[in-house]
Amino acid sequence: MLSAPDLQTFQTSSLTRNMKPADAELLLSMSSEALYTAGQELFHHRLVDGDLFLVLDGKVNVLTDDGDKIIEVGPGGIVGEISFLDAGTRDASAVAVNYVTALRFSSAELRKKMCSDKEFGFRVLCNIAQVMCARMREAEDRLDALMDTAHEAWHTWDK
Repeated sequence: MLSAPDLQTFQTSSLTRNMKPADAELLLSMSSEALYTAGQELFHHRLVDGDLFLVLDGKVNVLTDDGDKIIEVGPGGIVGEISFLDAGTRDASAVAVNYVTALRFSSAELRKKMCSDKEFGFRVLCNIAQVMCARMREAEDRLDALMDTAHEAWHTWDK
C-alpha cells in the first residue's frame, strides 16, 4: 500500500496523464513497489529486461556504459521506457542517487494488458511518447548549446 504522498505522485505522474481514474487504478494494481538505496541499480546496461519504472520518491541517474550521466529523474518520472517499448537490451543503467521508492511494471504483464485494452494501451503509449519527446527536446537544446560553445571557441582560436 502506497503512502499518501507516493499515491499523489503516482496520480500526477507522467505515466498517468489524462488517464481515466479506473485505468490509473488498474495500472497501479499491475505494479510492485521497489525500494533502492543510494548507489543501487534499478537496472543495468545491456540487461535483457523491459520492465518500466516510475519514480515515486528520490532521484535516479540514468548513466551510459561509461558512467556518464544522461539524465536525472525525480518523483513522477519514468525510466526504462526504451527497452519497454522495443523489447531490446537496456541502452543505459539506472542508479539510485539517494533512497528511492519506485513502482516497477512487468513488461510482459503491462504489454499484455495494453494489447487487450486498446484505449488503455494507447494512453500508456501516448504518455511514454510525451516523456520521450520532452527528453529529446532537452537533448537537442543541450547539443545546440554545446555546438554554439564549440563554434565560438573555434572562431576565437582562429583570430
